[in-house]
Amino acid sequence: MLVELLILILDAAFTVLMSLFVIPKGHGYLYWTPFLLLIAGYIISLVFVWIFMSLFCQIYSKKKTYTKPSKLANFLLRHCVGYINIHARVKLNVIQNEPWPKERFLLVCNHLSRFDPMIVIHKYGKLGMAFITKPSNFKIPIGGHFMKAGCYMAIDREDKLKSLEVMKEASRLIEENLASVGVYPEGTRREVEDHVGEFHEGVFSIAMKNNAPIVVTSIIGSQNIAKNFPWKSTKVRFEIIKVIYPNEYQGKTLKAVSDYARSLIKESIEKGMQ
Repeated sequence: MLVELLILILDAAFTVLMSLFVIPKGHGYLYWTPFLLLIAGYIISLVFVWIFMSLFCQIYSKKKTYTKPSKLANFLLRHCVGYINIHARVKLNVIQNEPWPKERFLLVCNHLSRFDPMIVIHKYGKLGMAFITKPSNFKIPIGGHFMKAGCYMAIDREDKLKSLEVMKEASRLIEENLASVGVYPEGTRREVEDHVGEFHEGVFSIAMKNNAPIVVTSIIGSQNIAKNFPWKSTKVRFEIIKVIYPNEYQGKTLKAVSDYARSLIKESIEKGMQ
């Protein structure tokens, strides 16, 4: 991963320079000193890289409306969340029943943790996805700027007019072949892993208006990541259950498609927890 690589390069440079030019050799020299320098160098390098990212991300204004996702912002976001996932000790098990569509798609999934989109971004960010998410996520340092430039969309489900505008924007991204869209139809995280809440069926219009595939996925275990860190690793199961293509949903109502996707996710979770 890019972030980890930068930190390790800076760490190695710091350790070598300090060992060769700053710490004197000779009588009393402690040969385990370089190991301490490696630890100190890693911490210093980590701080330096994140300060740099904090400054660099300012080129993407949170007040600006972006109509086209920035490839650079998405690239950096993917590597930043990848660094977090690795050090949060996420052990991801992917079950892929069908290949990803070649065209732009709508991804739907159950929602257990704030790590859910981070896992998808890290693993499949190269596919070019923009998520519909809650407004508070744009306040996240560094990531909030990259999400904004990546055309991630903030939705306030209490405001129906603004929710409709978000649906239209998500539909536009697919229609103009700019990005695929990820959404959690439950609208909120669930504390109980084996429970799938009722879906907001309107989100499926994003795909159906554009005759786009709907990628139905499920996730298990992500709610334990924050609880287990830093002492334990966390096994997370992510399944690409089914791709629902337009010929399968044409003539069906939003509710029928929503109920079908929900039933697939519920069945996948029950099977995965056995």
